[in-house]
Amino acid sequence: MTTEQISTVARQWIDGFDQTAHVAIGAWRDGGDRLGQAARERWDTAFAESSPQLSAETRRNAAHARAVFARYYNQGVALSASGAEVAVDTVAQAARAAVERAVAWQQARA
Repeated sequence: MTTEQISTVARQWIDGFDQTAHVAIGAWRDGGDRLGQAARERWDTAFAESSPQLSAETRRNAAHARAVFARYYNQGVALSASGAEVAVDTVAQAARAAVERAVAWQQARA
């Protein structure tokens, strides 16, 4: 194989990794959102069933706790997905730069 062929294959592999990783991150984010929705629905069902047995203060505290937990969960999913996207972008960019440098080095030697 020539340097050009190797660099072409390397670029294609890097592009494929980049795209696949972003698809996986998107799927993870969607799954996290669905899991959060399921937890909210379950919480609401349990709260509705037990609400008549709770004092007004306990109901307020439970509603506030649900809001806080949901906010932290959503922020956690968003932050971890964003961090993963940055990591993938950084690795892909570094790999592309490495291929370009290798090609330039090989051409300088020739």
